[in-house]
Amino acid sequence: MAENKTLIIHGWSDCSGSFKHMKQRFTEAGIGSVETILYADYESREDNLTFNDVVDGLNRQMMKRGMIDEDGESDSEINIVVHSTGGLVVRHWLWRYYRDKMDRCPVKRVVMLAPANFGSPLAHRGKSFLGRLVKGRWKVGDLLEVGRNLLNGLELASPYQWDLAHKDLFTGGDSYYNRNQVQLTVLTGIEDYGGIRGWVNKPGTDGTIVIAGSTLDSIKLTLDFSDPNTPHQWSETKTANDFCFGVLQKLDHGSIVGEFENSESAISKLVIQALQVDGPSEFKTYQNQLRELTSQTYERLRGRKDNQYSKFQQFIIHGVDDHGSDVDDFTIEFYVYKAEKSDENIVADNKYFNQKEKDLSDDIQKLMLGNIHTHGSNSSYRRLLVNLDDMSEFMVKAKERIGEFVISMKIYVPEIDKGIFYDTDSLQNVVIYRSDRSDSNQPSLFFGNTTTLVELMVDRKTNYVTISKHPK
Repeated sequence: MAENKTLIIHGWSDCSGSFKHMKQRFTEAGIGSVETILYADYESREDNLTFNDVVDGLNRQMMKRGMIDEDGESDSEINIVVHSTGGLVVRHWLWRYYRDKMDRCPVKRVVMLAPANFGSPLAHRGKSFLGRLVKGRWKVGDLLEVGRNLLNGLELASPYQWDLAHKDLFTGGDSYYNRNQVQLTVLTGIEDYGGIRGWVNKPGTDGTIVIAGSTLDSIKLTLDFSDPNTPHQWSETKTANDFCFGVLQKLDHGSIVGEFENSESAISKLVIQALQVDGPSEFKTYQNQLRELTSQTYERLRGRKDNQYSKFQQFIIHGVDDHGSDVDDFTIEFYVYKAEKSDENIVADNKYFNQKEKDLSDDIQKLMLGNIHTHGSNSSYRRLLVNLDDMSEFMVKAKERIGEFVISMKIYVPEIDKGIFYDTDSLQNVVIYRSDRSDSNQPSLFFGNTTTLVELMVDRKTNYVTISKHPK
């Protein structure tokens, strides 16, 4: 077999010039040579450029450079190292060109550095006027372009991320990200930005991407109210979990790349190690190494800096009707009450609440909805970010105050007009968590450093259609 080849792919508003030290480290470590370690560049701030364009251009360039042939095959193993938006690019490319022929895919290892797999809280800012001033392209013909199509896909709770996850993760079969096919490593820092860049910082991020949204260890939960004759039920779909994931101290979104200037930096050594893994057994050993490293990171930083070092979980919620069309306008509320009351219509009739339950309901409302984002182009998609350290403390407090308890969700969908409306009767008291775990059909809900997709399916009705023996 020919010498391995390695491709480096940058993120939004960046270029390959930021990765010259990375290539130098790789050549020094024997990963490849100047000829076999290549950079991929794309004009990420071109407003008309889409992710389809990027992966199409990437595939053509890989053929042109001899990395793959016209059938997508190669006599070399291929490594791909990406930063930030590059995570979405490589996932899209692998799905688009290898989904039906993974047995012939030459990609053996993928290393993602701070990937935006499930969004960035900065993406919608990048589309704003301020973002255009700071990051826009300043040349004749494309003044202040920022890459609007790519930023729409990068925004929190974007339809693009939802669709891509259904294409390459929630496929109904085993994920091809595993130790025997595409060996995936995800590494991210835990620090936010310092100095003047700190104005962009958000909880649970590395300054740019959501740490909980960097991994692919996701679950999709579907809550189906679309058939009025069938009681609502949860269904659960799991995805990739056989990959390496590490959260590292003293690194933010930029320094995770900048640290490659230092040949002795921890991130340089970890990435090189990932690219030198040979076989499933070594991959498992490396997986355990990163798991232990991540545990150490959180243990050493526990309790510091206003929850920055807490574990978070993202929930991406998508509202659809019984025809699969988007439900753009809906609200969600959360309640806590004694588990023994779970069969009563407690949420619809607040007289069942005592003061302790009311206070706990206020607390859970803040925990679940305190950091919510509605996608700018499609409001049927919402993102919730939950601090799981705070959630754990809340659950201890709730049990101390009222004993065994449930967390319930109420969904409200307003009518379109007087003749078009949604059946919301069954959406008033949806139990999403029981402290007593007595309901065996209830899915587990809370997992640190993950993104959970939740699809809410509701029944849309109309009074504008009638059939009669007599004419109107």
